[in-house]
This record gives sequence, C-alpha cells and structure tokens, in this order.
Amino acid sequence: MYHYPLLSSPDFGFIRAPGPGLGNLLFPISRALQAAKIKEEIFVPPTMFNLKIGPLIRQEKNLRFYKKEFKKRSFVEWMNFVRIKIYRNKVKFYSGERNLFHDIKKSRFLIQNWLVSNSIEKPINISGKIAVHIRRGDFNKANKSDLSFQIPTQWYLDTVDRLLSKTNMEVVLFSDAKISNEWLIFGPRIKLSQNLSASSNMLSMSTADILVASRSTFSLWSYFLSNQNTYLPKGTDLSHIMSDMRNIEYV
Repeated sequence: MYHYPLLSSPDFGFIRAPGPGLGNLLFPISRALQAAKIKEEIFVPPTMFNLKIGPLIRQEKNLRFYKKEFKKRSFVEWMNFVRIKIYRNKVKFYSGERNLFHDIKKSRFLIQNWLVSNSIEKPINISGKIAVHIRRGDFNKANKSDLSFQIPTQWYLDTVDRLLSKTNMEVVLFSDAKISNEWLIFGPRIKLSQNLSASSNMLSMSTADILVASRSTFSLWSYFLSNQNTYLPKGTDLSHIMSDMRNIEYV
C-alpha cells in the first residue's frame, strides 16, 4: 500500500495547483508519514512546487512556491509516484488539515526527523534566544483571536519588552513582511532570521528557548516540534487544534 499526501489538485508530479501555506500542507504530509510508518508501507513524497498569484500581487518576501523546500524525489520515489497514478486502488491519499495536531500528536519525532532530513536548507540553531514570528501576508488585519488574523506590532513589542526585562537574550525576528523600525528600540539584541526557505525558518524557530508566536499554524508547528515556552495573545483558543498546551502562555 502507498501513502501519498495530495496537497492540491491537479497534481502532475513536477507542479500542482495552488494550495495553502506550508503550515497547513504539513498536516497531510504528516498523516501520510505516520500511517506509512505504523503499517510499514510506502510513503511517497508530495509534489511541493506550485505557482501562486496572490503573493506576487502583494509583493511578499516569501512567494510560497515551495520549489526549494525539500529534496527532489529519487528515481525510486518517482517510480512510486507513477505507480500511484496507475494503481489508485492501492493508494491512500491524504488531503486537508482534518484534526490538525490532534491526529499526529504521537509522531512528533518522526515528523521532525523527516523535516530535518529532507529540507534543502539546513536550520540555524538559535538555542538560548527568543524567536518572534510576525505573520502578515494574506492574513486579515482585524485583530481577532482566531487563526489567520494579524497581531498588532505593539503586542509583539510589549511582550518582548517584558521578556527582556527579566533576561538578557538575543531576539531573532521571523517574518514574511518588512520589519518595522519600532524594533530598533531594543538595539543590537534584535537580529533577523538568516534562513531563506519556509521549512528552514520553521525548524530554526523551533530551536529557540522562547517563541513569541503569530496566530498561524506555522508558529504552532514550531511549538509542536519543540514544546518551547510560547506566548500568544489572550483570547486565543487552541483546544480544537492541539492537545498539549502546557508550555503556552497567553498575555
């Protein structure tokens, strides 16, 4: 039996239709990995490359094409991809977010190892530092407590200021938008992420001691992979997204 994450349709193997961002794509990938491991069957790596118009129009820093996220399929993996196109009755397809982190809560190390092994750009270890994830892009600007809504810059500044009043740590900013000059108030302690790909940024974030998160599954992947101390705005409800929230604080 083959297990294949169908990230969007149509899927031609070298390119697919536009789909969601990496944070949401990792759910079907993870469910397929998990099932293949449990059943000792074959996991077929997904088609990552897609073309999106939205990020181009918005002139985002990360265009989310995902062409250079993970290693290319090997010859054997390409043969398996051909087989899933021919023998569809022998394939289990995985799409969508379903029950999010609840579905994969026991497979953290399996998923982490796959990400580290297959990411083209290697993560940067920022242990002993604070990671701040500022998500803008296509997120709604209304300050609501749900996922996919932007968090005001002032909340980030206030949260980091409170943290730095207790400890002298460097702060690494991860963002898909231009960083506000307001961050200059923290002086040389502020650094920008040096990673280019989405997967390497996510993995680098997960090595930080503390995460000041955005309302995104991308931020939550960093927490899921590490169980790091994480801060989110008050009112955020994650109960339908994940089970283990013991290291998340709402401020």
